[in-house]
Amino acid sequence: MKKQILAALTLLLLLLSACHREDLQKQTEPSPKETQQSEDIPQPEDNGITVTEDVSSGEEKAQDGTLLLRYSLSSPQVLYQGEPMMNIGSYYDNNKEKSLLSITEELLPMARQRQQDGDFLGNFQWDEEFAIMRSKGNYLSIRRDRSQYTGGVHGSLQIMGDNWLFRAGDYYLLSLTDILPGAEDPRALVMEQALEQAKQQEEAQPGLFYENYQETMGDVWQEDWYLTEESLVVVFQEYALGPYTSGPMLFEIPFTELGDNLTEELRP
Repeated sequence: MKKQILAALTLLLLLLSACHREDLQKQTEPSPKETQQSEDIPQPEDNGITVTEDVSSGEEKAQDGTLLLRYSLSSPQVLYQGEPMMNIGSYYDNNKEKSLLSITEELLPMARQRQQDGDFLGNFQWDEEFAIMRSKGNYLSIRRDRSQYTGGVHGSLQIMGDNWLFRAGDYYLLSLTDILPGAEDPRALVMEQALEQAKQQEEAQPGLFYENYQETMGDVWQEDWYLTEESLVVVFQEYALGPYTSGPMLFEIPFTELGDNLTEELRP
């Protein structure tokens, strides 16, 4: 009889313990809604800028079917909160019109003449592409590459930068002075930084630059540049500092190297 009572008490204790554990689990386990919230990943701040691509392309052939010229022009279309930015749109529309004018009035007649003269090495080419290098806060920086082939031994590549500042619902093109307001001579400051990098590159790879590049560097720079998340990139076009094999030369200057000369919005 005592064994039966003891067994019954043991069973009762086990049941009570199981119920207690279940209650504790319900109290500490988050609700489905709470679990979903904890799994949400914070998204980066949206500056409202969207960039889409507009492409114009075409080709021209001779009467005998020979392909004379092919082109592809990719240009950015910038929207802010879903609405087109008219200033930027007009800027890139004008660029496209200038390119198309050069293609139809310069390259195409040249290609036709070469084909008639029997000096046609291959179809002419004109390509334009772009990339977003910075879209953060009030700054939008776009790199544009233009590559051409006009029947010579090799083609050419030009790198350009468009740097926009957003203010009061519109965008404006930036100058070096805008991003380096603390510098007495922004151009000289940038050239000083680029020259130091060029010296290091020349030491590592002799023959990359012309012999007199240090003297001419400040004169040949066309103020092509763009911004990244952490730097100012200075661009020298083909043949500016070295032979064709060196290509366009880029010098990336970290914002940290520009110190208080840099506008506060871009300081690390």
